[in-house]
Amino acid sequence: MAKPSKEFDKGKYYDMLVVIRGIFNSVKEDEHSTYLYDNDHVLKNIALYLLQNYESAYKHCKMDNNAKDCCNYLNKWLNEKKSLYTSNTKCNSHNVLWEHYIEKLWEKMQDDVVEDDRCNRDTFGPKYFQEKWLSPSCSNGSPVEIQKEFPEHPSYKKHECPSAVAPTSSSCKTVLTTTYVVFGILLFSMYLLRFSSVGMKLNNLIRGKKIKRRNMDKENNDAFISENDSNMNSLDRRFNVIYNSFQN
Repeated sequence: MAKPSKEFDKGKYYDMLVVIRGIFNSVKEDEHSTYLYDNDHVLKNIALYLLQNYESAYKHCKMDNNAKDCCNYLNKWLNEKKSLYTSNTKCNSHNVLWEHYIEKLWEKMQDDVVEDDRCNRDTFGPKYFQEKWLSPSCSNGSPVEIQKEFPEHPSYKKHECPSAVAPTSSSCKTVLTTTYVVFGILLFSMYLLRFSSVGMKLNNLIRGKKIKRRNMDKENNDAFISENDSNMNSLDRRFNVIYNSFQN
């Protein structure tokens, strides 16, 4: 014998729907991440609350009450959020995002439910909104960015972090290679200077310049000494002339 349904407690169910949440245990990232729009935090939060309310409040409600009543109030709760977010569908940019993410999420939640037991979406409510209260962004004509498509089986690529040893080893190899190259260049240069014909010519050229410089210095010194001796002899002769004149 079927268990009779209890009288539907609207206040109790309302309290279950409007709980302020900080944890969303019913969200399955592998299934629901596609419906969570990262570029709009408000829309993303509505999706999180919808998933949690459907799994906890709605399913708990229909265990003891008429499922139709529970579904009706879940629709009312979501329609209120839609009115706030889309200004009763008159904010075009928000309405496009709502249809793409929230309404498709509702359909996704019904995938594993038998058709007769599904909670069908009912978007009742006013379709008008005073234009003077619409934000400029609602009708700016810019295309709305849709973040993701909806693949049947989302694939996740595994990214492996490179080993921390690899860069160190590579750096050491680079330093060693550079050191060997510089050392080789120095040895080759020393060999050219000491043993090759080019090095010998260069050494002879340097040695010849040194000898030439020494000879020039010696010639300059000799010329200076000779000039001094000549000046001294001339001075002596002058003194002798003066001395002899005094004698006479």
